[in-house]
Amino acid sequence: MKYIIDQKESKLFRKLHSYNMQIYLSLYTNPRKVLEIGVGEGFVSHVLKKYCEIKTADIDPNLNPDIIIDISELEQFKQFKDNEYDLIIICEVLEHVSFNLFESILKSLKRITKKYVLISLPNQNHFLNLVLFKRGFDKPIFYPFNYLLRFSLHLFNKLGKLICQVHYKIKKRILKFKKQNEHYWEIGIDKYSEDLIRNKIKNHFRIEKEIRLRQNTYHHFYLLKK
Repeated sequence: MKYIIDQKESKLFRKLHSYNMQIYLSLYTNPRKVLEIGVGEGFVSHVLKKYCEIKTADIDPNLNPDIIIDISELEQFKQFKDNEYDLIIICEVLEHVSFNLFESILKSLKRITKKYVLISLPNQNHFLNLVLFKRGFDKPIFYPFNYLLRFSLHLFNKLGKLICQVHYKIKKRILKFKKQNEHYWEIGIDKYSEDLIRNKIKNHFRIEKEIRLRQNTYHHFYLLKK
């Protein structure tokens, strides 16, 4: 019997993949002390507390965070000490404040963290990427085919990236971002290109990993190292 995922299930499916990526990238840094800004449903902090010490922070007291903070008020970051946390998680949060504050917030996060900051941002850009799941091509007898396959995938994905870049340049002339869902900005609309975000980040951090989820292309992850 063929089973079709309905719209409600699809939303949950995408959300779970995003949570899994947050957990994976967090544990990748092997942290002892973590700060999560933006409690959400509490799923990520619930899992991570089994592996490390974690504090939660949020603007909404009804979510019962350990710390109340409004990140649009930069003075509130002063409640944290320098190099206080090994990792700071701030996923799907930064778009809720004006883009003019983006770099100032990154600067504050850099002061607070010892090593890493994990962020994710909504990305409206198209994502064209080909992935083939294969077995057996790593054996020596199949090496020429394996090389050809890898080269073909590389070319296709380069072409996909170019198509998406051209589409964005056309779209940004037509679409202007309108504040919705409490978002002030999103990657891929108006002036907010992937290159702009990447360059702003690089003013303060080195990008250790950058991942766009195939199962949830709306969420674009950056693992940043101090």
